[in-house]
Amino acid sequence: MNYRSDIDGLRTIAVFTVILNHAGIALFSGGFVGVDVFFVISGFLITSIIYPRIVENTFSMGWFLSRRIKRLMPVLFFVIFVTAVAFTFVMLPQDLATFYQSIVWVVLYAGNFFMWIHHGGYFDGNSQEAPLLHTWSLAVEEQYYFVWPVMLILSVRLLGPKVTAWLSVILFIALTIFSQWGTEVTVGAAYYLLPTRFFELLLGSSLAIFWHKLPEVKTSVHHILSIIGVTLILASAVFLNEHSSFPGYNALYATIGTAILIYSQRGVINKFLSTKAMVYSGNISYSLYLWHWPIFTLLRYMSIELTAVVQLGAILFTYLLSMLSYQYIEQPLRHSRINAFLPIAIKFYTVPAMLMIAFALVGVSQQGYPERFEPQIVNMEKALNTHSSDSRKACHSAFREHNRQPDASCIFGNHTAENKGVFIFGDSHANHLVPFVQELVKDAGLWGQDYTMDRCLPVGDLNWGGNLYKAQRCKARNAVALQHMEEQGFAYVVLAASWPGFDTRRIFNETARVTDIEEIKTLFQQKLINTIDHIVKQGVTPILFEDTPTLAGKSPKCPIKQILYDESLSCEITLQNNRFISDIFSHVQSLYPQTIVIKPSELFCQQQRCTMQIENIPLYRDDDHLNEEGAKILARKYLAQVGNPIRKLK
Repeated sequence: MNYRSDIDGLRTIAVFTVILNHAGIALFSGGFVGVDVFFVISGFLITSIIYPRIVENTFSMGWFLSRRIKRLMPVLFFVIFVTAVAFTFVMLPQDLATFYQSIVWVVLYAGNFFMWIHHGGYFDGNSQEAPLLHTWSLAVEEQYYFVWPVMLILSVRLLGPKVTAWLSVILFIALTIFSQWGTEVTVGAAYYLLPTRFFELLLGSSLAIFWHKLPEVKTSVHHILSIIGVTLILASAVFLNEHSSFPGYNALYATIGTAILIYSQRGVINKFLSTKAMVYSGNISYSLYLWHWPIFTLLRYMSIELTAVVQLGAILFTYLLSMLSYQYIEQPLRHSRINAFLPIAIKFYTVPAMLMIAFALVGVSQQGYPERFEPQIVNMEKALNTHSSDSRKACHSAFREHNRQPDASCIFGNHTAENKGVFIFGDSHANHLVPFVQELVKDAGLWGQDYTMDRCLPVGDLNWGGNLYKAQRCKARNAVALQHMEEQGFAYVVLAASWPGFDTRRIFNETARVTDIEEIKTLFQQKLINTIDHIVKQGVTPILFEDTPTLAGKSPKCPIKQILYDESLSCEITLQNNRFISDIFSHVQSLYPQTIVIKPSELFCQQQRCTMQIENIPLYRDDDHLNEEGAKILARKYLAQVGNPIRKLK
């Protein structure tokens, strides 16, 4: 295939949608689709190169991998090294140790797995302070190129080029459907992992395979198609956001738009993409992509507000670094005269990878060099990083574990046959209150058991979730919880959750999402009343926890950063009253006066202003979850101010 300058220009659109999104430009709330544009471009260009060689039986995997290593690895290693040095000076010990661990995974082409396992969803709070988060896409792409050439070789040899071409289309359709399914039933995995991203690269690959069989059309059609293509990409970047289901079908707008733009090579938009400035920015787009995220992460980590001036300065600094790394690292090493696979693999990958891994492992073994900070700072960070979801791992389930049953190992406190206990169920906001309840149980000399699951409200017979499939699984999970309550004969049942507001769109009837506000309130209230009624009829006392306030985008590390980086930093948060829930809870109490309602916010909020720390201990671990130490402190404060609402029952 001849060189296509417009494709280099298309890279500019891809990388700047990503950069503007990560800079916090509200207009580009869906700018993350730039990565999907890159996937299609990559699939198209690489397959255009390797497919003819595979058909002609001249393809060499060593030749292919040599090109990939020389093209990608030198500047990646340099960016990782510079990023590691910079963050070693500013990052808190446990954060730094986690960052060092990520380096090992990234250089082994498995960074996407690390980000999924350690940071959860791409938009989750703690992920935004991971300096190498963006490298998940590089891992996906390289994993694709370990698999795709082998698939092509086998298919061409066994089935021939014609069947291979049509199989690529069938596989694209099947994997698109699979991606949508994966997006609906997982949280995080679908975003990061190859199986649910495969169809995006495959779209570009299929376009390359069919390229010489595609019909010729008039120039006017090319103009129209090019406008349609860029509109699909930009509309995705503007109208999608972090709450959109993604990838799945929502990824098709940007990916199909990219494929159309590649096809419409003589279109008016393609002519614009071929201009010198667009082509140059496209040429340095790999460096732009690598540099921009660590820069913005460093600013966020040091609590530097992303004002318009800071945003512009960071983008310009990213551009300058990218020009330099493209000129002095990418280009010279890419065109190195070393061509044999083994020398390239050793010099450009194995040796620098081993050095980076050794550097990272030393940092991990030193626990992130805590001696860099005063003991107070180290203790504050240790408290912040105590997670109930880790310590109660057998008792708290991700959605993929929705079938897990209540576990006897989750019993805590003074477990004796003659005492009835306390049962806790709900979502992750019930999980983060387990240490709070443990303090109450300990004070009463009782025992308790927790059984919680991500994004599942503790309301019986309610379809609640991001989609109907998840809602039905949550409903089934709650049925198990209530049955367990009946069988074990608890004295108290704690219901806690990230309770919905009037704007919730996660409630379903038997077939569809409920959108009418009055219907939402009526349905939710009645299901909660039915649940409380069922609990009370079992002779059990219900305890309802109101939710804790969210940090509204502030870092849970704010009290630490206030000491380290900026004394003027405000670490107060505003309490937003959830009238939807408070009204319903009041109504429930009027019907069932024995119901206990606990409001944690009253322990650290006054006149709608809430502190993020008590006794020099940060209360939160992310945007809306308490850490274990914070939950315990609140419980002790509750016991001192209010008293213990639970007591021994025979």
